[in-house]
Amino acid sequence: MKLRTHQLLVVSSVAIAFCLAPSKPALGQYTITTLASFNDSNGRNPVAGLTLSGSTLYGTTVYGGANGAGEVFSVPVTGGTPTVLASLYFPDGGEPTAGLILSGSTLYGTTSSGGAINPFGEVFSVPVTGGTPTVLASFNGSNGNSPYAGLTLSGSTLYGTTQLGGANGDGEVFSIPVTGGTPTVLASFNGSDGADPLAGLTLSGSTLYGTTYLGGANGDGEVFSVPVTGGTPTVLVSFNGSNGENPYAGLTLSGSTLYGTTYFGGANGDGEVFSVPVTGGTPTVLASFNGSNGNYPHAGLTLSGSTLYGTTADGGANGDGEVFSVPVTGGTPTVLASFNGSIGDDPYAGLTLSGSTLYGTTSAGGANGDGTVFSVTVPEPGSILLLGLGTIGLLARRRGYAS
Repeated sequence: MKLRTHQLLVVSSVAIAFCLAPSKPALGQYTITTLASFNDSNGRNPVAGLTLSGSTLYGTTVYGGANGAGEVFSVPVTGGTPTVLASLYFPDGGEPTAGLILSGSTLYGTTSSGGAINPFGEVFSVPVTGGTPTVLASFNGSNGNSPYAGLTLSGSTLYGTTQLGGANGDGEVFSIPVTGGTPTVLASFNGSDGADPLAGLTLSGSTLYGTTYLGGANGDGEVFSVPVTGGTPTVLVSFNGSNGENPYAGLTLSGSTLYGTTYFGGANGDGEVFSVPVTGGTPTVLASFNGSNGNYPHAGLTLSGSTLYGTTADGGANGDGEVFSVPVTGGTPTVLASFNGSIGDDPYAGLTLSGSTLYGTTSAGGANGDGTVFSVTVPEPGSILLLGLGTIGLLARRRGYAS
């Protein structure tokens, strides 16, 4: 089953891992290695990115598993059959479109539907060794609805977004303790200050940064900030089409600069890579996609040294999506690897970088057509400053954004 853009769209959130020196890929095509192919019973349609701990990759699938409502899985970095750590069940949350964050021996995530109170989604935790998920929070509409994005952890507090719900029904920013409880609404969007936040959050100091797919001055989405203590969102950027349109993905922070992608817009209307200062202003278009070098980037970016890495769900040599790189100073995207169905198809999620190897997922393709976990090794290995480890997914079924 191939999930097209009107069915399944993915963004990426930001988590931070620390290493030391930059590395830079050489130009050219590199080999995609399929590490795992899903087969429904062990998961189906992984739309979120991966979390790496030691030699193990952790992730989620939207569907499949014992109850058909998605799962949490692990796979060794060397590849193999996915291990199902938890199968989700709709009364307690289902369809996890977001990736996971790891703290100690506990994985935290969200489900886009289900929950104990109403079918509006939840926040859950599960041990890395597997087991029944613990429901930490269930949304009820007024305190949020449909958390498609993943979570950001600071101390003992989890931060996230919901696409809908909140005071005006246009989505919100929330927080909850890692021990669980009722979500605290930190900010509710109202259209003019953004609507439909589909991506997770980037934390710097006491400020949360994110994107909304819609809203802002031109209705084409925005970049915003909110204090961790809550308040009215500050609009840092309103997109207008030519400088980007409809950002699904979250942001990557380096110094005082935020980097991201938009699904539409840019020079050719096929999406772009942009940067903007944390203080706000007009976005700088670093790269515009044109189909042959990729189109419709749903995921956020991974930064290593002076190079940004990402994926596009479509385009590339075979039209099945690609892995690309762009210098932080901008330029034409370099296609590092193109998918072809048998090795994966439709990579909606962003990338996790370890040494010189990029890890990711495809929502379709592989041996059974149910998606894959893959790796791509680029030259000049080195330690890295890695941003954009966590990823999130989006199942755009309520408002049908893309066609």
